[in-house]
Amino acid sequence: MPRKSQDHLHRLIRSMTRAEKRYFKLFIGRHAPEGASHQQLLFDAIARMETYDEAGLLLRFAAEAFTHRFAVTKRRLYESVLRSLDAFHAESSVDVRLYRLLHQVEILYQRTLYADAMKMLLSVRRLASQHDRTHALVAASEWERRIMESNNYADVHEERLKERADADAHLVQQQAQLNGLWDLKSRLFLQLYRDGQARDATAHNALAALLDHPLLKDASMLRTAKARFLYHHIRGAAAFAMGDTSGCHAHLTANLSLLNSERERFVGEPNLVLGVMSNLIYVCIQRGMYNEAFAHLRSFRTLPSQWNMPESDDLDLKLFTTTASLELSMHLRLGDFDKALELVPVVVRGLAEHAHRMGPVRRAGFHYHLAYAYFGAGQYDKALRWVNELTNDARADDHSDPVCAGRLLQLLILLELGKKDLLTYTLRNTERFLRLRGRKHRFEPLLLHLVRGLVTARNASARKELLERFHASVLPLADEAGEHVVFDHFDPIAWAESKITGEPFSMRIKRRIALGRAA
Repeated sequence: MPRKSQDHLHRLIRSMTRAEKRYFKLFIGRHAPEGASHQQLLFDAIARMETYDEAGLLLRFAAEAFTHRFAVTKRRLYESVLRSLDAFHAESSVDVRLYRLLHQVEILYQRTLYADAMKMLLSVRRLASQHDRTHALVAASEWERRIMESNNYADVHEERLKERADADAHLVQQQAQLNGLWDLKSRLFLQLYRDGQARDATAHNALAALLDHPLLKDASMLRTAKARFLYHHIRGAAAFAMGDTSGCHAHLTANLSLLNSERERFVGEPNLVLGVMSNLIYVCIQRGMYNEAFAHLRSFRTLPSQWNMPESDDLDLKLFTTTASLELSMHLRLGDFDKALELVPVVVRGLAEHAHRMGPVRRAGFHYHLAYAYFGAGQYDKALRWVNELTNDARADDHSDPVCAGRLLQLLILLELGKKDLLTYTLRNTERFLRLRGRKHRFEPLLLHLVRGLVTARNASARKELLERFHASVLPLADEAGEHVVFDHFDPIAWAESKITGEPFSMRIKRRIALGRAA
């Protein structure tokens, strides 16, 4: 079988902004005058392609000599694009500036200009210390040692060696803390992305064991702002996984305060403040703190200007996914299904533009929200379309919370549509799905039992009796931490009450919220 044409060049070119593309044309004109013409032709042709078509390129440029060794031509163009992007973004971040300064140290060192190199290292250390770039401080220390050796320890005294050794030991401790915290964070999030929130004693014990690590005992013992950020990040995520929304809210608030007070340490990392703020909004929604959630959402929209975030496709993606998903979540949680439907055109356009760059869990979340919005509004055909989109898009091994919630919602939609034949088949598939993935929520078998009973119920009286039993069974679950994730996606109590009383689902949700606030 012939080797499939690689589209890495196409992906790179399509990721560029207009300003970057304009700069590339100037760059190759200055730095590659001999090959600029054919590189420009090929660049423009690839930039116009929605999907990469190598056969079409070869046919179009059949008369050009550069197609004779097309793989080499593409590689050279790829390297030219990267060099132009490197030059364009030469001062775009603290890390880029540090790497450039360290490269200048290397240039001076190679010319035996040791005093000048040492002076340059002072700039490196000042900038790296200002922004908590431990890796750059370690690199600067290595260069200083090399310069001392090469200069035969001229003007080096015992005190300076001790200072250097103490500073290096301090850096090693800083880096060890960061490495340890990063490992703890990664192991925690691997578990969360794979299994969702903790549902049983085994999962809770695993999280408790992780939190028992010495690095997670006392934030004041951590040496850098980034280490303290990771501390709150880990403990907040673990609290969320264990159903402790109050603890999660406290750690997220602490991190937001840390980011604002130590902004210099986090320059060039806008994802952090975007992530903290979006998670804080979500947790506020969970806790019923809707005024605070809306206030944070308003602040979220101003973060790009506050933090001087450069415009990029990545920023557009994050702003879309966060604002759209959180607005949908708030409206759905409040039972404002009509307001949620007003956002559908915006969400659909955003998905068309960004879905290919979203992670599967984020895509599933959007599909579920759209399905639930139409379900709550009583538009079951449209709800079925989006829940089918969710289940068809999900990987075979995807058992994240949105996918599981979507499978359960699919049963209720089919029930509302009266598709009993399809419902029986889907019910068996859902039971198998939940069994194979070891789902532990007490709510799930209760809903499956209800659906199975409603399919065979002979009259309205039998259906009402089944719904009343279901309502009585799920009512206590609303206060159980392990079952809380169910109510983040769907309010089974309000739904059962709406079916029993005939009152609209949205009104029952609003009644329950009002009762909760009164309590």
